[in-house]
Amino acid sequence: MDRHASTADTARKLRQLLIESSAMIEEYTRDACPSCTDVCCRQKHGAYRERDIIYLNAINALIPATDRTRPPESRCEFLGTDGCIHPRWLRPFKCTWYFCEPIVKAMRDRPQRSARALTTVMEEMIRLYDALGG
Repeated sequence: MDRHASTADTARKLRQLLIESSAMIEEYTRDACPSCTDVCCRQKHGAYRERDIIYLNAINALIPATDRTRPPESRCEFLGTDGCIHPRWLRPFKCTWYFCEPIVKAMRDRPQRSARALTTVMEEMIRLYDALGG
């Protein structure tokens, strides 16, 4: 298999896991995020990195344009009233794998089976993301 086909296959697998994991992640964010007073969704975190661009190009997705004039510490321009306006598979990977302290606490407070299932999926997503290079 050539490098392009391998990258495309890896990216498709990653996209599928991002879609499948979204409900698991939202179990925690739906409780923690609406009442948050120190929003971690900052403009600087919503920037697409080289590997994010490789991933999005491999699945033929359009990369959302960002406002480069926004201050890096300002709220992310994609943060809507109900969370991110983009589906999880279209967000920079950092937006998926970063868990703030309230989310980590929520994971500790819920049945460990849920946290273990999410951890297993996250490990596979990280492995696939790393395989994209960049």
